[in-house]
This record gives sequence, C-alpha cells and structure tokens, in this order.
Amino acid sequence: MPTVLADYLPNSMHELMTIVSPRSVELLIKNYGGTRVQIPKKAHAKHELAELLGMEDFNALCARYGSTALDLPRCIKVLAAIRNSKILKDKRGGLSLAQVARKYHMTERGISMALRRIEKQEYQPWVKRINAGQVDLFETTGDNDNATE
Repeated sequence: MPTVLADYLPNSMHELMTIVSPRSVELLIKNYGGTRVQIPKKAHAKHELAELLGMEDFNALCARYGSTALDLPRCIKVLAAIRNSKILKDKRGGLSLAQVARKYHMTERGISMALRRIEKQEYQPWVKRINAGQVDLFETTGDNDNATE
C-alpha cells in the first residue's frame, strides 16, 4: 500500500501496519472490510487468514490480536486510490484506454475520470491536503470512481 495512502487510514489500520505488512493490510481490507474478523489464539496453516496473508504475517496477527475480534473498516476511498494509481501505471505503461477498462471491469469513461482525478492530485498535491481536511475519507458519497461500472 503506498505510503501516501496510509495517511488516510484510520488509527486502527496504522497499528495493524506495524504488525503485518502493508500488503497484508490491503488484503485484509479487500477481503474482510466492513466486517468483524475473529483472530484465533494460535496460528495454524489451514486457517483462511494464513492462506491469505502467509504464515509470517498470520503468526504476527495472532500474537498481537489472538482471541479477539478485529473490526476492519471498508476503506473504500483508499482502495479506489490504489486502483486509480494502478490504472495510471497501466495507462502510462502503454495500454490503451479500452485495454485498461477491460482489465479493471470499468467503462472507458470511468477510466478517463479516474485518470483525471489521480493526475490532478499528482500535479497539484495541495488538492489532496485540502480535500482530506474537508471530507471524511470513509464517508460514502455518490462518487465511488465508477467502481461498479
């Protein structure tokens, strides 16, 4: 998970990032965001979290949170920003708009809108700071980067 995006995560996720890798935090959010996950007291290889995160991160998770339940936030805008940065990388890597749209199961218009948003933040970093102070990052607005298109 890019460091800049980590700034938008709630404190509970910052603590989690000190225990497991940023990639594992991203996987937890993508697979369990919006739910409560019971962490077993002892790690075992057959557990679904072990298969998702790998044993090293699963062991660390169990050592810190064993026998408790973690409430994982959905982090919709963070996930959209991660996706948008991947879209930008693919587009700059030479994929056509249609190829990128197919890859992310979006419309070409949705891809264009996502590219404009990420390029605006890339060239005007002050936009991110102003918007972050004005809008709750995890509040659902009508704008979800056309994730369902």
